[in-house]
Amino acid sequence: MDWLQFWGRFHVLALHLPIGILVLAALTELTYAWRPGANRPSVVNAMWWGGALSAIIASGLGYLLSLSGGYNEDAVELHLIWGIATSLIAVVGWWIIGLKARRGKTVVTGLAVGQIVALSIAGHLGGNLTHGPEYLFEHAPNLVRTIAGFAPRQAPRPPVEDLAQADIFLDVVQPLMELRCTSCHDPSKTKGELLLDTYANIIAGGESGRSVIPGDVAGSELSVRINHDPEHDDFMPSGGRTPLTMEQTLVIDWWIEVGAPEAGPLDTFELTPDLRTLIAAAIGAADKGDSDATIETKNALGLPRLPEINPNLITELEGLGFDATPIAEDINYLDIDFYRLGEEHISDPHLAALLKAKDHIAWLNLGSSGLQDAQLATLAHLPNLLKLDISKNALTDDGVIALAPLNQLQSLNLHDTDITDGVLPALDELPALQQAFLWRTAVTPEASNTRDYIELGAGFIAIPAKDDESNK
Repeated sequence: MDWLQFWGRFHVLALHLPIGILVLAALTELTYAWRPGANRPSVVNAMWWGGALSAIIASGLGYLLSLSGGYNEDAVELHLIWGIATSLIAVVGWWIIGLKARRGKTVVTGLAVGQIVALSIAGHLGGNLTHGPEYLFEHAPNLVRTIAGFAPRQAPRPPVEDLAQADIFLDVVQPLMELRCTSCHDPSKTKGELLLDTYANIIAGGESGRSVIPGDVAGSELSVRINHDPEHDDFMPSGGRTPLTMEQTLVIDWWIEVGAPEAGPLDTFELTPDLRTLIAAAIGAADKGDSDATIETKNALGLPRLPEINPNLITELEGLGFDATPIAEDINYLDIDFYRLGEEHISDPHLAALLKAKDHIAWLNLGSSGLQDAQLATLAHLPNLLKLDISKNALTDDGVIALAPLNQLQSLNLHDTDITDGVLPALDELPALQQAFLWRTAVTPEASNTRDYIELGAGFIAIPAKDDESNK
């Protein structure tokens, strides 16, 4: 079956050949058929033959691709029918017009126009399978949508202006699903028999079982898939598509943890400043509250004033796969994210470049970068580091202990690492630490709950649940 899927995926490459060749053949035939006395070139016969052959190959590969499942069966069948029709018309055109030399206006016009119509319909149906049935008419006026058989387009929800009044599903979770998930999990393309276009469908799940189990993050398949290593076979979204950001995955996990509610303004939930910051970052909304981001910006303004960093150093960082931007318009500290180029993981040249900019780095994201324990000692030489994300790396207590010199560090994300309770004394010793993300680690609630972190100046960030009254 793997071989069938392998060859089937070449359909998206092969289908462009018959489109180009057969449209050109049809238009060429029409041009010469309606020009009396014009000398039709014999190469058009080869165009019909090449177009017919490539159409047959594309149809066959399309059929193999359909065997992988995940598509609406009726839509696939209709697309296949028109793909076969395209191939048959091409064969007839090659036989009648090319070999039999029957080139009257009626015959040529009928076959050429029929070829273009069949190609157009087959292509449109294929586009529907890939992008959804409303793709062409998504932004059309409602009158055009109605004529085309689609429901009038609903006015979009207004952008979130006050985070406290945002609806937990409609304004937070559903936009994230539409951004990264529904392209493969809507009624036209149900990968794994899973639909993620509505609340009811998200809760219902697919062939792997329930995608969301309210209150159970670890048992929810949706959380498991979006938190896999990007190279894992079950990682979502698949196929090299842009994944959810760290903030977005954490927000979805929080939503599941608080019971996966279908509706409710965010101010009815217990939101810490850290969660407000996460949600605002995940959905790109402003937070009018005293968010942690505001606190961090104020703290950053209190750091020593620095001259603007050398632009050549920014170029060097970006050439190595870093995204380096100022954390605020009026200060010269950097927010640096590492994005992998191909299969590349963080390496010594990357760390050496960071050291060149060490005084200017305030925020650093090395999540899912392949970071190793031995490399953490280098990060300890960033004197003005306020926020560090080293989540989703195979890090242990020994490595994290090396971060002890980071006296300015306020926020540390150790989500999905191999740390244990043994790391907690090291966190206690970080004098400026205000938050530590420890989800999906071996740190136990018993160990964390027995420590007075507020007094020590460090805070263990757990996902707060709604109280009983708010769940009624």
